[in-house]
Amino acid sequence: MKWGRVTGGVALAALASFTALLPTSSPARAADMTPVAQRPTSSYIPAQFFWTGFYIGAGIGGGWGTATLTDPLFAATASPSLKGFLVSGISGINYQISSVVVGAEADFTGTWVKGSTLDAGGNNLQTSVFWTSSVTGRLGMAFDRLLIYGKGGVAFDYDRDTVTVPSTATAIGSLYHVGWTVGGGVEYAVTDHWTGRIEYDYLRFASKALTFQGPATPPLVLNVAGTAGLNIGEIKAIVAYKF
Repeated sequence: MKWGRVTGGVALAALASFTALLPTSSPARAADMTPVAQRPTSSYIPAQFFWTGFYIGAGIGGGWGTATLTDPLFAATASPSLKGFLVSGISGINYQISSVVVGAEADFTGTWVKGSTLDAGGNNLQTSVFWTSSVTGRLGMAFDRLLIYGKGGVAFDYDRDTVTVPSTATAIGSLYHVGWTVGGGVEYAVTDHWTGRIEYDYLRFASKALTFQGPATPPLVLNVAGTAGLNIGEIKAIVAYKF
C-alpha cells in the first residue's frame, strides 16, 4: 500500500507540473474569438476617373434626313428623303472642373447618304451627300466613368444634286454648305485610356443657290440656277483613345 501511495503522489505531481507549462490561450485562438464587427476593414477607395485630356477616335453609324431642291427646268420644289451609311473620325480635348466637363471637338464624316424623288413636272431630283464635318463645343456632367453631354457648333457638307428629265437631259450641281449642328450622347470610360460612346447629331443647312450643268438631247449645254438645302440626322457608335 505504501508503494501505491508514493506512485500515485508522484503521478499527480508530474501532471500538475505539465499542466502549468501549457499556455492558457494561443494568439490565433484569441484572434478567432474577436467579434466580426470589431475586425479592421480595408480603407482603399478606387480613384475617380478624370476626363481631362486630348483624345482621338473613329466610329460608324447611319444618317437620314431630307433635301429641299428647286427644279431649275420646271420651277418646282421637291424634298427627296435621304438615308445611308457613314464612317466618322474625331479629335478633341476635355477639361474637368468638379463633375462638370467642358471641351471642344472636330469631326469629319464620310457619308453614303442619298435619296431621290419626282417633282410635279415628272423630273427626278436626287441628292447625294459625300461628307459632313463640324467644329463644336461640348458640355457634360461626369458620374465617375460615365459622361452625359451635349454639343453644338458650326457644320459643313459637300453634296451633289441632280435633276433628270426623262429621255431628255440630266443636270448636275455640286455644292458646299455651311450650317449649324446640335447633338449629344453618352460616353463611358472602359479603361483609363479607352472610351466608347453613342452620339446623335442634327445638322441643318439652309437652301443655297447653285448652278446645274450637263448635256442634253439634242446636244445642248444646260446652265440653269436652282436651290438646295439639307437637314440630316446622324447616329454614331464611337471608340476613342484618351491620352
